Amino acid sequence: PRILIAVGGIFSGTGFILLSYISSLWQVYLIWGLLLAIGGSESYIPIMSTISRWFVDKKGVAIGLTATGFGLGGIIAPILSQWLITGYGWRQAYMVLGALIIIVIVPLSLLIKKSPQEIGVKPYGEQASVIDECFLSSADNISLRQAIKTGRFWIFGTIQMGFLFSIQVITAHIAPHAIDTGIPDVIAASIVSIFAATSLVGRNLVGFISDKLGARLTLTTCLFILTLSLVWLLFAEEIWMFYLFAVLYGIAYGGVVPVQTLVTGDLFGLKYLGTLMAVLMLFGTLGGALGAPLAGYIFDVTTSYHSAFIICIILCVLALILSFVLLRSRKNAAMSG
Repeated sequence: PRILIAVGGIFSGTGFILLSYISSLWQVYLIWGLLLAIGGSESYIPIMSTISRWFVDKKGVAIGLTATGFGLGGIIAPILSQWLITGYGWRQAYMVLGALIIIVIVPLSLLIKKSPQEIGVKPYGEQASVIDECFLSSADNISLRQAIKTGRFWIFGTIQMGFLFSIQVITAHIAPHAIDTGIPDVIAASIVSIFAATSLVGRNLVGFISDKLGARLTLTTCLFILTLSLVWLLFAEEIWMFYLFAVLYGIAYGGVVPVQTLVTGDLFGLKYLGTLMAVLMLFGTLGGALGAPLAGYIFDVTTSYHSAFIICIILCVLALILSFVLLRSRKNAAMSG
């Protein structure tokens, strides 16, 4: 993780600095679509998979708090960026942001240890949790090659695809949809802010819940709330209804983010966690890449987001059903699916 995160920080920081020099649209595509994409992809999975190896007890809390850091960055960065742009211009703002990324991420990445064994200690709570210890010793050998032969791998990948499809549709189109229903522009924009803020609550809350109920049951609960909130959105016409949707959807979305890591470890163990998370995330990336443009196309054709939201509901219901299937699979059946 040290090398990956450091290189990712260098790519991201350099990308932001280069953006301050752009003069053509193709340069935006090259820098944003290549350098920043590479930089961003080398942070989440190495960090989350590393945290998982350091905890047996309180793993959900640890993952939830770590995921909160990503959410806080998404809230703080736009505010900081706008302040820099207003005060110094967008070129200087990109320059400062790029320098900050390199100065902060690269030195901190060098402090990361891949596992507690690297410094001669045991994961937190290992001796106190005999069940988890036995599970880890029996499930750690599930490699990617073995995992793709199991049904649970494809089931969980499909769940992630449906989830990210819905997330990208809502993130990109909830504000325009609210405006179309008569909600003032500023209030419509605040729906996205509430969604982002309550997702932080979900990321922290789900950590405690998953430690009590288990990762897979927590995933099912979050998907259930997510589906209900989307059904509610179909009937939302007033401001309070949109705000209630944003709260429920944000908490559920925030909960699923850290649970993805916990469920992957629960299904396949920790030895190949980074590889498995990366491949499973491709399912989610595909769903997210399809979601927002498809919803936009549907609106252009029908002048309404109604059909796009129904598709989101269908995919979330499918994900919810599949999560019940994962609940019924045994931990020690990873090789058989």
